[in-house]
Amino acid sequence: MSGNGQRRWGWHRLRKTWAERILDGIAVLDTDLVLDLGSGTGALTLPIAARGARVIAVELHAGRVNRLRDAVAGHDRVTVVEGDMLEVPLPHRPFRVVANPPYAAAAALVRRLTERDSALRRADLVVPRWMANRYAAAPPRGFTAEIGAHVPARAFDPPPRDDSAVLVLRRVRSPRRRRGSRRRPAPR
Repeated sequence: MSGNGQRRWGWHRLRKTWAERILDGIAVLDTDLVLDLGSGTGALTLPIAARGARVIAVELHAGRVNRLRDAVAGHDRVTVVEGDMLEVPLPHRPFRVVANPPYAAAAALVRRLTERDSALRRADLVVPRWMANRYAAAPPRGFTAEIGAHVPARAFDPPPRDDSAVLVLRRVRSPRRRRGSRRRPAPR
């Protein structure tokens, strides 16, 4: 696919050095199940797996899927799935997402990940900076949203028109009330 085709679909390949910088600011544990949605050629997938996490890499483009499968051959912590990130079933157990999704699908992906029945605990998504600002100002219900690392346009090939940022979404845990307990009015 030519650079123009990549830009039309909103796919901007994250350069390896920038993928490492982003991951250096994110604590990924060896007990985490991490989805890399729109994994491309594995700029994030491989370093996440190197940190010990179990990774499910989802990519729609068959050529990139084949290249990624070749790159992770023999790596038992990575599963590559060819499919649409907006349609592939999400895990029922708690999971994280660390991804550089195609910009054209980023808002739909956020809606899907933050649905009420989703088991998502945290997502670190590389999105256009304006989008990160929008979600930080008005997070999805049940989540907090903040802007993480700044990702300049030069961090991608081809570079997008504008800079990006890591949007950090965290599920809000509502406090459990004991059965039969009543809230007491605040003292005046």
